[in-house]
Amino acid sequence: MSSPVEQTVEELIARIRTGDEAAMGQLLNATYNDLRHIAMGLFGGESAGHTLQPTALVNEVCMKLINGPKDGWTDGKHFFRLAARAMRNLLTDHARIRNADKRGGGVTRVALDGVALAAPSSTIDLLALDEAITKLSKYEERLAVVFELRFLAGLSVEQTAVVAEISPRAVELDCRFIRTWLHKELAP
Repeated sequence: MSSPVEQTVEELIARIRTGDEAAMGQLLNATYNDLRHIAMGLFGGESAGHTLQPTALVNEVCMKLINGPKDGWTDGKHFFRLAARAMRNLLTDHARIRNADKRGGGVTRVALDGVALAAPSSTIDLLALDEAITKLSKYEERLAVVFELRFLAGLSVEQTAVVAEISPRAVELDCRFIRTWLHKELAP
């Protein structure tokens, strides 16, 4: 049985699909803390001087969701997949702008708990990561979805399984493959 929050999200998405404009604000209010928790997870390994903060990221994602197409939203799971993907895209765009401003000088790095890399640091280049995940999604879209939910959104194995509509064992196997694949793709 689903939780009251899940039921509320489902009901609000159904209302949004019927054109109820007030439902969008209610949906964002109902999910804001979850989205902020996801964003805070993304910034766990960042320096205090990072120019984009979790609240700003969530606000940008909310604006993107408000202004984007909603007719394809199927349920709460789909909503959170879209939000995780929007966060990834916004962070990548932010990194590109910063690198362009610095003419390639510094790179934006993000910590990924659970992704063991050969690099001496536990942080990796966000632009290289985005390129690797884009390449991975062309190989198998489900792996990119699992990556976004598990490593970017910070969902548990069980939560990822529910949202991705696969078994927890499949999530574990996918994560093992993703770690190995990223290790190969992002190795110096």
